[in-house]
Amino acid sequence: MIDRTGSVLPRRLGILLALIPVLAVCLADAVIAVRMGHVQHSSSATRSHVSVHGRPTDQADARRIAALHDLLARRAAAVLHHDRRAFLATVDPAQPTFKAEQAREYAAISAVPLASWSYDLNASAPEVSVPALARYGAPTWAPLHFTLDYAIRGFDASPTILRQFPTFVQRPQGWFVASFSDFASSSQRSDVDIWNFGGVRTARAPGVLVLGHPSSAGLMRDIADEAAAAIPRVSAVWGRAWPRRVVVLVPSSQRELAQIIDDSGDLSQIAAVASAEVQDCPGPPNPVGYRVAINPRNWGKLSSLGRRVVLTHELTHVATRAVTGSCTPTWLVEGFADYVGYLGTGVPTTVVAQELASDVRAGRVPAHLPVDSDFDGDNKRLAQAYEGAWMAAHLIVDRWSQQALVRLYREVGASKDDPARAMSAAMRKVLHISYSRFVSAWRDYLRANLS
Repeated sequence: MIDRTGSVLPRRLGILLALIPVLAVCLADAVIAVRMGHVQHSSSATRSHVSVHGRPTDQADARRIAALHDLLARRAAAVLHHDRRAFLATVDPAQPTFKAEQAREYAAISAVPLASWSYDLNASAPEVSVPALARYGAPTWAPLHFTLDYAIRGFDASPTILRQFPTFVQRPQGWFVASFSDFASSSQRSDVDIWNFGGVRTARAPGVLVLGHPSSAGLMRDIADEAAAAIPRVSAVWGRAWPRRVVVLVPSSQRELAQIIDDSGDLSQIAAVASAEVQDCPGPPNPVGYRVAINPRNWGKLSSLGRRVVLTHELTHVATRAVTGSCTPTWLVEGFADYVGYLGTGVPTTVVAQELASDVRAGRVPAHLPVDSDFDGDNKRLAQAYEGAWMAAHLIVDRWSQQALVRLYREVGASKDDPARAMSAAMRKVLHISYSRFVSAWRDYLRANLS
């Protein structure tokens, strides 16, 4: 159901100025979670429900679905009404270890300010069947299509959807949840969130909610303040027509971060990741679940300037998400976010684009703007890709205006055409220049500013 693609910004600002500490600023790409299917809207009121799709094939199926509907309704209500006993009553009593895990997870979820929590059950979904299910010694049902939908109060206008692969088991007392990980070794791995990894604490600032673990309380307070300070900087460029609020996740480790964002790639260069669920291209992105996730492994390497740049960059992704989909060229997405991130910092162009500058001085001027694959985490020239994108955004601002850069971004995002035609048409409409002439101007701009 969910395909996550993303790229990262490489080591940057190795040396800023004599007065600024050495940074390992690893600005992250917006990880776009492409969601196929309908997004249900939630109100601000706390609510729970179970959606059941499909039609049971016989009476036995109908009885099972009715029992599971009741089970899941009780489970959802228990989460929202903070009823620990009722929640644990939905867990298989024959598995004390799993029940203890569920008790810990319930305690973590209880700290999250939820507006809604519900389950989407497809009654006619095919079953996942593996020999391991025989270990229960009782009838089981493991649907291939099942989701947990939740919304955070004051932050999520629509619910975030987590794909789940539960196993339900029928005991003499009725049906129970028996597992969410029976199929973890295959492609059916349940999506996870921060509460799956330990106790959860919160920190707040205007427009910002930070979710992390008790050991990160001090860091969470700092991040909340830094993210809140980034919001007006982003609005000054993009405008105020965006949510101007964000949930920031602070995992305890890089491994936890990888599991939360469902990324098996190299995260060693990432300081933070912005994410949202969006509809697939073509069509409007319709984003759901604005999140920024911090990589604790690299966050401590950043100076105060580095943290400012990173969070402003990531909040820019949040602000632009409503007009950013998988059709938008990555160079424009990242170049714009870097432009806003570095704006007002006073960092020289040759420092921000130091690796591309080395290439230009050596006569290696890129022949074309970075393509999407250039932003893959394993690209050895990742730095040049991000720096080239940032320089393209700067060219637009210098030759046309900041307003023209914003208009170009919105124009591309509004297009229903393929990426190449969308970009070409937007450049002609906003910049009154062909794409090929823009690329030529960009190459000249690199020579003029990085030689």
